[in-house]
Amino acid sequence: MTIQFDAAVDRRRRQVAATYRKHGYSVTAPATSDTVPEFLRGCQPDLIAEKDGDRVVIEVKRSSALKGVNDLTELAERVAAAPGWRLEVVALRSEDGTPGVPTADWLESMLGQRATAGCAVHHCIYLLEVLDYLIRGIALNNHVRVRDKTARRLAAELVYAGVIDQGLLDRIEASFGWRDTVMHGVGVPGRVADEAVELERICRDLVVQSQTVEA
Repeated sequence: MTIQFDAAVDRRRRQVAATYRKHGYSVTAPATSDTVPEFLRGCQPDLIAEKDGDRVVIEVKRSSALKGVNDLTELAERVAAAPGWRLEVVALRSEDGTPGVPTADWLESMLGQRATAGCAVHHCIYLLEVLDYLIRGIALNNHVRVRDKTARRLAAELVYAGVIDQGLLDRIEASFGWRDTVMHGVGVPGRVADEAVELERICRDLVVQSQTVEA
């Protein structure tokens, strides 16, 4: 398979690496799939950042490339199964310069994905990545600066901007808190099936509330 060079993606990748290094992380860009941790063998993520107990697998992609997420789903599953690791997806605007704002159709396509390994916890982690991307897209569409901000912070800023309500923010915070508990190997709080259902509802409610503002 021929991989085309994308200067904008490469530039953003270097910016992300520089930001993590500025915050004291050790950052590597795996040259081959056999230079990654054992649980990622066969995958070649863009960057790996490590600092103390925080270890991050980072993917930088065009918004349009996220529509075909089979490889990203597999990566999310592997990261979710490794305690202490988390996945960060950095999405760039599409090549025509328009923001990669998620639509209802895009969301339903993403929610239709299922973890190939059949693990409910992994599927929840995948849904959290969908939520993360969704929040960033809506923030872009509402002229909220997204660079170097977590999805949780952006969600709070969307409340301040009147895009979503406090009740939805509370639910978003609870789900990211669930993720943090799982990723730090503390355990799996509550029923995983209930969390998956709630995450899907949050994503749909987020789209509805943001579209109401636009209307």
